[in-house]
Amino acid sequence: MKIGSLEVGKIGLGAWQAGGGAWRVDFAELKRAYEYALDHGIKFIDTAEVYGSGKSEEFVAELIRNRPHVVVATKVAGSNWGRILKSAERSRRRIGRVDLLQFHWPPPIYVPLCKVIRDLEKAAQLGLTAEIGVSNFDARLMEKALTCTKKYEIVSDQVVYNPLHRAAERLIEMGRARGFVVIAWSPLAKGAVLKENLGNDPARRFDSVVNRAKTAEGRRVAETIRKIAETRGVSPAAVVLAWHAAKGSFPIPGVKTLKQAQEVLEANALQLSEAEVRAIDKASAPFITGTVWPSAMRYIPGFLLKLSFTLARI
Repeated sequence: MKIGSLEVGKIGLGAWQAGGGAWRVDFAELKRAYEYALDHGIKFIDTAEVYGSGKSEEFVAELIRNRPHVVVATKVAGSNWGRILKSAERSRRRIGRVDLLQFHWPPPIYVPLCKVIRDLEKAAQLGLTAEIGVSNFDARLMEKALTCTKKYEIVSDQVVYNPLHRAAERLIEMGRARGFVVIAWSPLAKGAVLKENLGNDPARRFDSVVNRAKTAEGRRVAETIRKIAETRGVSPAAVVLAWHAAKGSFPIPGVKTLKQAQEVLEANALQLSEAEVRAIDKASAPFITGTVWPSAMRYIPGFLLKLSFTLARI
């Protein structure tokens, strides 16, 4: 798959876990997991300035130092809508290079959206990034954002998408028609679609999508995925990631262990049949509705949203 001019493969990695904070991790094992994945076929990694206040970006910098084939994406915090160039410069200093610069979440309602997009374009014009994208934009906001561009195209929209949260499917169809890719964060629903016993990471504790796995409908989704995995002789994670490929999204799971990295790589060689995709679609049909980002968040002043994310140790 290509995101703009960038060759990214079938699956990427997300590095939220490397920020610590919302995730409990063994950093030595985390480093082994990411190195293994990047050395065995994965060539895209995504981070953000808010993950551990730059800690994740520093982690990514170590990983890519001797891996020029890896495409690097990062995100400017939505609360930094007035300081996009400064954020981009800071991220590039931490990481070394940025191939895809994204705006992390929609700006407050009082901020002109086109100013945000034009500042992303300025970052590209200044050589701070090769491509620009957005994150957590719904279809209506994405439609508006696409009208704001002058010299560069918006090549991606990174949103939550998985079998327990399928609200992004309208965006995926829109992306096919308009030339952008939907990057799926939380493509495995933070593990909830794979197994019942999850870690007690703060990132999972208040996640409504994780809680959907405990419902009767959620359990049917997990059971359908497990049956396909058993038949194919692969991990449930590989099945879900192959489902993403069939649906047209670009998944970026996080990995905390070497075993998880190996499961992600299984998906590179796995192609689901139409019947298998239909089975997962049918089981997950109750989760098609919803939103990719709470619209009420746009009515919270930027400084308050920044404070809340800081206190939550994102």
